[in-house]
Amino acid sequence: MSNYDLEQGDSPVNTRQATDQFTRDGLPPGTGRLNPAALAVHSRITSQDRQRLLRDLSGTGSLRRSIKVDQAPVTIKQFLRGEIELDTELARRFANAPLMTSIARSPQDTRAASRATAMLSSQDGFAMLTLDIFSDQGTTEATFTSNHMLALRFTLDNLSNYDKRNWLDLMRREAGVAFLWNNRRWEEDYFIFVLRPHYVRMYAFSPQQFDSSVRLTHPVARQLINWLDMRWGVRG
Repeated sequence: MSNYDLEQGDSPVNTRQATDQFTRDGLPPGTGRLNPAALAVHSRITSQDRQRLLRDLSGTGSLRRSIKVDQAPVTIKQFLRGEIELDTELARRFANAPLMTSIARSPQDTRAASRATAMLSSQDGFAMLTLDIFSDQGTTEATFTSNHMLALRFTLDNLSNYDKRNWLDLMRREAGVAFLWNNRRWEEDYFIFVLRPHYVRMYAFSPQQFDSSVRLTHPVARQLINWLDMRWGVRG
């Protein structure tokens, strides 16, 4: 582990601090009742995310084939139709997702490596999320581990530079929903990220009918985003 850069993230704030910041920033919390100002911001961002996803599925960017929206997972179809708020629905399903408070990365810089790894851990060490980038295969994997006993692995093959850049840009916002997937969209493994004031939620889905979820503190999320940006090498 000596070749890893281990850093601690911020611990969760208490309820009173969270309420004060929501009032001050006008941003919605991840769950719970929204005040009118926060609700207006949340509705605007949700509408923008929905329209962006509809444009994406119409064939923009890296999409080279016709995606049949009527074959999308039920939750995504409901979101596209405006029937649900995707972030609220997912938060309800994964209400007690573990919080990742530290990250270790190797390599820490841009030097060549056939495999680059970022390991995220909860404070009690019970849960882990490992991101592996296999440069030779052009593959990014996410492995969710519980109690060092059970693991679920999700694989993203053939991620285009367009989809990587789009995700990185969306993840640098203060709030919103961002999808990370290849041009087959929900027909293969994919991730959904939800940005909120005090943490980021990450959801992983597989067409093989298994899902996973974690929360990330913002310091950990920022370090992960910057590391992926550096390792993917999609800028410039």
